[in-house]
Amino acid sequence: MNKPVIGITIGDFNGIGPELVIKALSNELILNYCTPVVYANTYVLNFYTDLFGVAPLNLNIVRNKSDIRTNQINIRNCSNERINITPGTPSQQAGKFAFDALQLSVEDVKAGIITDIVTCPIDKKTAADSGLEFNGHTQFFAKVFESNVLMILMDDSLKVSMVTGHTPLNDVVNKLTSEGIINHIKAMHDYLKADFAISKPKLAVLGINPHGGDNGLIGSEEKEIIAPAIKQAQELGIMAIGPYAPDGFFGSQNIKNFDAVIGMYHDQVLIPFKQLSFADGINYTAGLPIVRTSPDHGTAYDIAGQGIADISSFISALYLIKKIRRNRLNFYDNSFEQLKFKDHKREKFSIGVPNLR
Repeated sequence: MNKPVIGITIGDFNGIGPELVIKALSNELILNYCTPVVYANTYVLNFYTDLFGVAPLNLNIVRNKSDIRTNQINIRNCSNERINITPGTPSQQAGKFAFDALQLSVEDVKAGIITDIVTCPIDKKTAADSGLEFNGHTQFFAKVFESNVLMILMDDSLKVSMVTGHTPLNDVVNKLTSEGIINHIKAMHDYLKADFAISKPKLAVLGINPHGGDNGLIGSEEKEIIAPAIKQAQELGIMAIGPYAPDGFFGSQNIKNFDAVIGMYHDQVLIPFKQLSFADGINYTAGLPIVRTSPDHGTAYDIAGQGIADISSFISALYLIKKIRRNRLNFYDNSFEQLKFKDHKREKFSIGVPNLR
């Protein structure tokens, strides 16, 4: 299997994204694993290497596909504008730069320059003010690749996702339907098989009310919406079990019996997940024709520019890409023509490895 050509978007240059990139790519062994293409510019990276007092990265500037060097750090220039870097402080300019990096990386995927993408953290507010129509990377990639996606937070032992995604809490119950839950269960089941080589996934499904509704005493959503969806999934041969009372599930030994946990809303699963796996957790966007991963943390303005950021999550996100590509190759009989998940939209873009000869 060829080395993946991985695009790395710099994220918010006032956050810890540049530090993650510099620390990770300073280890030359990374070039044995992948061909990195950083979406930033030399000024941003040199600013931070000077700030940290470390040697500049050996960068190869890429203007087109033929410029890629497989055994060197490649860089795609996202902007020629004069920029003002203020570590730890949000800025409109940083938001625009982050959005420009995202857009260029997608163009390069479609042009066959890169195969997959790791995204460093963005400031959702400044990126939105600069033109990003969505409240995060996940929705952006879903739109540009016309894909039905799931946001999966994961580490080596735990995978979680949520049915309602980035939805304000006061809208969650109104958006919760049996149809939405069964579609989420089916999608998670399929992605665990194809992307993670789990032949018979076992899924835990959480309730939404305190104590799982106490048989309708504290809420009826479990009985009327969630349980019927689980039953339907079971009738399709999917091992989905629940609804479990969410308050005690993550603290119980029962969590070890499942390959993934499906919650109803964002904080229900992400608060316990980040307590358990913050250092090396990964944000994975399942359902795309490429592999897109990200560290599971934000811009960390409070420590930006100090040289103390932990790169474990970033490194984990980088290494996950090749694992998923290998699993997909095996699942689809060594063919990357297209993703074909039953009952899900088929993707329109090739996920083949670019020919860089």
